[in-house]
Amino acid sequence: MSFEEIKQTVSNDPETKNLQLSVRDTYVVYQYILQRDEKVLKDFVPKLILEPYVHISYIPTVEKQKQLETSVLKRHLETFESEIYIADANLEDFIISDAYQEKAVQYAKKFLEKPLKFQKGLYLYGPYGAGKSYLLSGLANELTKQRVNVVYVFMPDLIRTLKANIGSDQLEKKINILKRCDVLILDDLGGENVSSWFRDEILLPILHYRLNASLSVHISSNSSIAQLAKSMLTDKETDIIKVTRIIKRIEDLTKPFKFEKTFTND
Repeated sequence: MSFEEIKQTVSNDPETKNLQLSVRDTYVVYQYILQRDEKVLKDFVPKLILEPYVHISYIPTVEKQKQLETSVLKRHLETFESEIYIADANLEDFIISDAYQEKAVQYAKKFLEKPLKFQKGLYLYGPYGAGKSYLLSGLANELTKQRVNVVYVFMPDLIRTLKANIGSDQLEKKINILKRCDVLILDDLGGENVSSWFRDEILLPILHYRLNASLSVHISSNSSIAQLAKSMLTDKETDIIKVTRIIKRIEDLTKPFKFEKTFTND
């Protein structure tokens, strides 16, 4: 195709007809028109940029953007073998049953306004099926959209995974991920699945580090904080001090919200 034909194509296109272009820029704009109309790129759409010079930029499609946003979160889920995370959860879709849930949802939305500034996280407690995991999954999804490095772990899966890594360098690497991520979400923390080893060697160091580093934590549990403290105790007298230290850090890191009613999401 001759330059005159290329120039004519550019001049006849509604988007580019009024541009004042050099020869070089005319070729660039022509390539843009071809890529735009032929849709040759699967995951990206071309965008014509005029300043500071004429060039083509490539913007992810909605589907690709969603994939990019969730890739880090999904990688962390794979690392800790967590499967409870609800991928399509959305805070706007959370069906509020009472004033307690409403306050929790509003607090989560407020948290999202400045997610990288230290704020107390949610401590959601109540019976199974009250919507705790859904709310935390929705929060995780919103954080990924803001490119926040969030780690979401289901506690029974986390404990099993870390136990399997005892004696290998993977244990310390995974603990460091939990310590240093921007936002940590611990789903289904309960005394019934917290051994003294996990309590003293894993949970306490993670919470202690995050409190000192001003990094937010969100937690869900079937138990209130007071009930959690009792369930973590054993017969050893020294456990009282250890449990007290953990509970104090949970109280410093989170704000409790009681969920009582069954959650239904249509």
